Amino acid sequence: MPRCSVVIRCYNEEEHIGRLLTGIMEQTIAHETEIVVVDSGSTDATVSIASSFPTEIVQIRPEEFSFGRALNIGCDAASGNILVFASAHVYPVYEDWLERLVAPFEDPEVALVYGNQSGNEVTKYSEHKI
Repeated sequence: MPRCSVVIRCYNEEEHIGRLLTGIMEQTIAHETEIVVVDSGSTDATVSIASSFPTEIVQIRPEEFSFGRALNIGCDAASGNILVFASAHVYPVYEDWLERLVAPFEDPEVALVYGNQSGNEVTKYSEHKI
């Protein structure tokens, strides 16, 4: 069983998903990581790009999409004992991002951790770190 499962929601993310998946594969604990991609009807090369990585791809119809539903479907497909959620347009900056994110779970009192997120000039205000 993988230590953690990264669940990725996506729709037409051909521009970004390769960078995210490459970043996950370069993580210090990549060998302990499962990647579940939940695609909601992409019409670009998103699924083709994701298929070139060791991923499990779960398809849902666009009309069935909601953020919560996509995550629930991804969680159902995941087999890791720690679930990490990422949108397809993000990417790790550090090769130990995932290791550092899951490390607090060594403490049995920890139930949730939250990673830092930084935006850029086109990021919506709620996602932009000031």
